[in-house]
Amino acid sequence: MKGRSLNRRHVTGAAALALIAAAWGLSRRSPTPTAPTESLSIALPQAPHAGLIHLADAKGLFQSYGLSVTVLPQSHGKAALAQVLRGGADLAAAADVPIVIEVLKGAPVSIAASVASASNELAVLGRRDRGVLSPAELLGRRVGVTLGTSAEYFLWAFMVRHRLAPQSLSLVDLPPNRLVAALRDGSVDAIAAWQPVRHEAEQALSNDIVSFTAPDAYAQKYAIVGRSDFLASRGEALRRLMLALLAAEAFAQASPLLAKNLLATRLQLRPQALEPAWQALELEVDQSQEQLITLEDVAVWAMARAYAPAQPVPNFVSHLSLDALEEVRPRRVTVVR
Repeated sequence: MKGRSLNRRHVTGAAALALIAAAWGLSRRSPTPTAPTESLSIALPQAPHAGLIHLADAKGLFQSYGLSVTVLPQSHGKAALAQVLRGGADLAAAADVPIVIEVLKGAPVSIAASVASASNELAVLGRRDRGVLSPAELLGRRVGVTLGTSAEYFLWAFMVRHRLAPQSLSLVDLPPNRLVAALRDGSVDAIAAWQPVRHEAEQALSNDIVSFTAPDAYAQKYAIVGRSDFLASRGEALRRLMLALLAAEAFAQASPLLAKNLLATRLQLRPQALEPAWQALELEVDQSQEQLITLEDVAVWAMARAYAPAQPVPNFVSHLSLDALEEVRPRRVTVVR
């Protein structure tokens, strides 16, 4: 991984042994056999961004740390968060954009930990036969996107980065599983998509589309989120959850090929289809100061888009549940309080 941990694609030799040893160290801190099992339900997107949760479940790591976890499959993070707000799940995995929108709307939610980040995963894909050959030719076009998600925020940031007017676009709200079909049948001129939808579109339309990226436009974070009162009352369950996710991270770093193939199986993808997302994502458990800047930027955008009433930008530190991760791995918490 970037920064304080190793990039999973280059873990070899002594480094791999060290990571395995770290994972073993975590396992020795698991609850004793007599400790009561903690139960959690997680609304979980079928997406690579939630990879550490999928890996922890597939590897039996939740059970190893005294957790009984019920996974509730969802199409994407916005839908997973909605499940929590309806009372249908304890926790959800979601990108920062839908979380910020709900906070601005007054939802009492907090982030327990970030579990993935990416800065070059999202893309705008345009149809060449519609004359979309450069970013400027997106002006006035119909663009398919899942509204209120990281894809829409990226689309806005992409347009601003190219000094183009985002309001010139005609946005067509589509669920992730409809984006490729809409691009193929011509009902939209372009789409904004994350992986593996982006890869699916590039494979399906090949030379008929052009892909635009902007690696420095948006540093996306994916997080575990729940109702604030729930997180405050379930400290032991969250502590065990953090240990399980840290063990999943160590596994992904020490055995990247095994982890990638296991995640592909879990997501019902061919390993080749997962590869672009696997290369773009950093699967890491943390609570970082830098995420607060992104949350504030997204808040300004969300109010400008009228997803929430105009208001002062919240202090998002109050929407971070830091204790569980700080207890088990304090160096992963860099938030200034």
